[in-house]
Amino acid sequence: LKGDPEAQVPTRPAQWAGGQRAAAAMAEQLARIFGTEEDRVNCPFYFKIGACRNGDQCNRLHNRPTMSQTLLLSHMYPNTPESLALANDEPWDDDMYDRAQQHLEAFYVEVFLELANYGEIEDLVVVDNLCDHMIGNVYVKYYHEEDAERALMKLTGRFYSGKLIQAEYTTVSDFREARCRAFHETRCNRGAYCNFMHIKHIPRAIKRRVVREMYDDHPEYLGQTSSRRRDKDRKEKGDKGDKDRRSRSRRRDKEKKGDRDREEAPPARQTSEERRAMIASWNTDREGGGAIS
Repeated sequence: LKGDPEAQVPTRPAQWAGGQRAAAAMAEQLARIFGTEEDRVNCPFYFKIGACRNGDQCNRLHNRPTMSQTLLLSHMYPNTPESLALANDEPWDDDMYDRAQQHLEAFYVEVFLELANYGEIEDLVVVDNLCDHMIGNVYVKYYHEEDAERALMKLTGRFYSGKLIQAEYTTVSDFREARCRAFHETRCNRGAYCNFMHIKHIPRAIKRRVVREMYDDHPEYLGQTSSRRRDKDRKEKGDKGDKDRRSRSRRRDKEKKGDRDREEAPPARQTSEERRAMIASWNTDREGGGAIS
């Protein structure tokens, strides 16, 4: 071999640096594709909507969370014949729509206020899908994980409309990401058997009413929210506040020092014109008797 053999062999630090860069690139790639169709390990549907049509037979992993702000209440909503017909795009009239909507709104108010007994609710949605793994699913998102934990414990073993409530933590954290955009913006070609959420419409007046009733029944939620927000703001602004206080302190010290310097400094020397004008003013005051008009 020609040349220095040691020069042809990469040093150990160089090998480590190359390995670290490769590992960082791989971690970035895995984080980018996690929960997407490109992810061949984790199920994207379970990650986004907390349910999968293949169930336990899915060939991808269903990572069940051990803690979450959101609970999935599987198949809790008892669909009426009218709501099933509407979801399936069957012919309908105004009376059929009104009956389905009244039933939905009554369910929403009752369930929302009952679940609010366990903690402050951020959102509650009922899906319109008819596929086996999503029909009647209800999602409730609390502001705090400990409230969701309390609700899960209290709901275990309870019944609604003659059926056992099946409550579990879900990976869903943003309903906008879980919903079917085509259904909410125009029209979904897959219909009620789409694998993304078709969220039933709840009027804003109903939502505002139940939120107001929640705070009327549990005024302590307002205090908890404002207290937690203040703690978070103080934590985020702690360093900035220290810097501001130090800056204000330095500025006050500088101003005090400037005031002392101005007080201790001798009076500025007057020019000859200023002295002559001052003497003329004294003479005028003396001749006029010193009266101030």
